[in-house]
Amino acid sequence: MLRVNHLTFSYQKEETIKDINFEVKRGELSCLLGPNGSGKTTILKCLNGIIKSNEGAIYINNIKLEQIDRRNISRHISMVFQEHNVVFSYKVIDVVILGITPYLKFGTMPQKEDYKKAELTLKKLGLSKLKDRNYNELSGGEKQMVLIARALMQDTEFLILDEPSSHLDFKNQYLLMAEIKKLTEEGKGVITALHDPNLALSFCDRVIILKEGEIIAKGKTSDTLNNLNLQKAYDMEVKIDNINNRRVVFPKINNFKANKI
Repeated sequence: MLRVNHLTFSYQKEETIKDINFEVKRGELSCLLGPNGSGKTTILKCLNGIIKSNEGAIYINNIKLEQIDRRNISRHISMVFQEHNVVFSYKVIDVVILGITPYLKFGTMPQKEDYKKAELTLKKLGLSKLKDRNYNELSGGEKQMVLIARALMQDTEFLILDEPSSHLDFKNQYLLMAEIKKLTEEGKGVITALHDPNLALSFCDRVIILKEGEIIAKGKTSDTLNNLNLQKAYDMEVKIDNINNRRVVFPKINNFKANKI
């Protein structure tokens, strides 16, 4: 289990997240949902030890994150950022292979079986045709998928995703979320930041709704994603309807004032 207790973080004395508490369980897909600037990315960076909280603690299987070195954190948790560029002209297959770095001994190189596993991982995500392409020449959506392949190569208990669907077209958003959901069925614990409540309704087991750095609601998606909580988070009226036995969120466009982006 990945557990967050009373997490608080400040950038230059300005509190970004405050008193955050939740758990990520293996076999479940959880999501952070909320408007821009609500603290989603900050929480995810704290979870992976990239930034250190001012107060509170994060536990991996009841061990404090701060007691685990960077290499061992990478054996438990993998993370995919929104944006990523590499300095050198790596082929896609070589970017994916980097996922095994936490397991390599000093001075050793990936073996043939590692490359076979990387090729299978790319195939699983429908990316085989990109294997020999230059990573820096890919589209934003293709890069995002390759980074997810690298995270799968890392073979961790927990996977953290920061807006994984942000660069993807409509079809691939749902294909990707379906693949992520499959990972939880294999026993992995996944937490992702999302913008679209409809993706959360379709795929997530649990949701944590944020506003201005605080949790305003959390729990099972079916209980937590409702009109009241979404209206409170986004300062706009919404309606949730059942269409073909599926819950769908609709904004009431005529009844809200647009916030500045």
